[in-house]
Amino acid sequence: MRDVSATPYAQRLLELHLPRYEEIPRIDLYMDQLVGYLEETLAPLYQPHEKIITRSMVNNYVKQGVLAGAAGKKYSRSHVAYLVVICTLKQTFSLSEIDLLIRRQIATFDTRVAYDYYCDALEAAVRALFGPVPSNPRGLASGEEAGDFERDLVLASTAAVAYTLYIKASVAFVQAEAPGRTAT
Repeated sequence: MRDVSATPYAQRLLELHLPRYEEIPRIDLYMDQLVGYLEETLAPLYQPHEKIITRSMVNNYVKQGVLAGAAGKKYSRSHVAYLVVICTLKQTFSLSEIDLLIRRQIATFDTRVAYDYYCDALEAAVRALFGPVPSNPRGLASGEEAGDFERDLVLASTAAVAYTLYIKASVAFVQAEAPGRTAT
């Protein structure tokens, strides 16, 4: 059996910690600060050659209505939370799908609750796939209680992202095995 979890990329994924809402800086950030914060925070999810976020991307998300515009050129905690979700989901889903998923969550739950639940679910899905004993990410609740459908959307979308990350780690592993190639 090949140990995909041995790649440096997989090890970074296992150490992933997304900031919970209360851990996001309380002060509003200018664009350059926002981009720097997100690049640092989300670096474990990306290969070194992949672009995490740029000023143009942020502006595009605003233009497309997925992200609210800045207030006086400053971005709030809520903006940061939205962008963490967007940047993690964009590896697997289209921007219109991401917009729908976010809107569904915030229509059902407070932004803080929805965001923290998302972070917990994504980290758990990544740990399940990359842990010492790999397993499937948490299954769906599929209940009839209020919010169950929305929670299932989060569990399914974070599992999809985790599987995308697993494929990226597997590709890095295979590339490392190939003569003349190096893993990232």
